[in-house]
Amino acid sequence: MKYNMLNKNKNTNMNNLINSTVESTLREIGLTFEQKGERFYFNLDDDYANLQFLIVADEEKEILTVIGYFPIKVAKEKLDKMYKLINELNNMSLIGFFSIDSEDGELTFRLSNNVDDGAINTNIVKTCFLQVLYRLRSCFNDIITTL
Repeated sequence: MKYNMLNKNKNTNMNNLINSTVESTLREIGLTFEQKGERFYFNLDDDYANLQFLIVADEEKEILTVIGYFPIKVAKEKLDKMYKLINELNNMSLIGFFSIDSEDGELTFRLSNNVDDGAINTNIVKTCFLQVLYRLRSCFNDIITTL
């Protein structure tokens, strides 16, 4: 039988595997979170700032996405300057990317990981989260200076 990547006949035992893995990982780390369906919201008081995070456990697409929110929004008059910096930072990034919402100035770093056919565990969730946290921390001073 030839493998069909578009085949959506998934094993029913896989249902909610991503959600349950994210939930157990956040509990293991000791983070307080709010869950709304496939979305996990939490804050982390860091040396740099109070950082907000969202983890999306998309069971249907089998994608784990971690989004870190920069604590300060970009003023409209600084958008052009910030777009240049974000472009440079994204060019240096091997995984994930920064983005800016041009309407409200919200700056985020986003990383997605394919976790199909049960390819998820606590270490994957932790690694994705820590990569996003690292990018926010490592670029903090460059971003603040540009703001």
